[in-house]
Amino acid sequence: MIALFWLKEKPTEANTFQVTEQQTIRVLFIGNSYTYVNDLPWLTQQLAESAKETRTLETEMVVVGGATLKSHWKRGKALRLLRAKQWDYVVLQEQSTLPITNPKEMYKYANLFDAEIKRVNSQTVFYLTWAKQNQPETQQILTDSYMAIAKKLKAKVAPVGIVWQKVQEANPKLNLYNPDQSHPSPIGSYLAACIFFYKTFYKGSLVGLSRRIYSSQFNTPEEGNTVELESLSETDAEIVQNLVEDIVREI
Repeated sequence: MIALFWLKEKPTEANTFQVTEQQTIRVLFIGNSYTYVNDLPWLTQQLAESAKETRTLETEMVVVGGATLKSHWKRGKALRLLRAKQWDYVVLQEQSTLPITNPKEMYKYANLFDAEIKRVNSQTVFYLTWAKQNQPETQQILTDSYMAIAKKLKAKVAPVGIVWQKVQEANPKLNLYNPDQSHPSPIGSYLAACIFFYKTFYKGSLVGLSRRIYSSQFNTPEEGNTVELESLSETDAEIVQNLVEDIVREI
């Protein structure tokens, strides 16, 4: 939605006005449960609202549990939505282990999606995910797979898995994982949202932004009737926010 604001100029006989436009950043997420558990797009929007960004963030997602980029391509829904609206960014998230077991298949469909994304004058962002909790040694393979295809396609990367591992090393008590040792806890999704906010969509500082994580199934905090999934302590929030900024600047 485009909001129009009328700004009065210096007084003149004609009392002329000037129209200015408030920009909106529009993002399409294509992925699976690593995207929709705790509603990562919604959490990122919450951070943008907390930061009082002048450019609002609007997101949509096409997500199916366990989906690969190949299955999204063949289903066609993601492509239809990609072509139907104007997007600033399109986020591609591959199935959690495919970059390890079959990177060639990932690259094939990443290339196909990227060509369509460029065709509609949008920009590809790869959502670099994290290793399973009991397989930390696979993080480097995940990282290499995502970085290689992003470099080839000149795409952006949201380096969630890289930062995730470093945050776990810095504060092992901060639980980023769901009990299944694979999916993100609310704090894990918050970490991912911080990276998308700081690295991809905006450039403002994370420090001091909201540390409360609300469910997208209910109203916004301003409207009441909210359900709070998690509230980070001030110390934990500062650890996440500062580490995200420090690590992302080095990548």
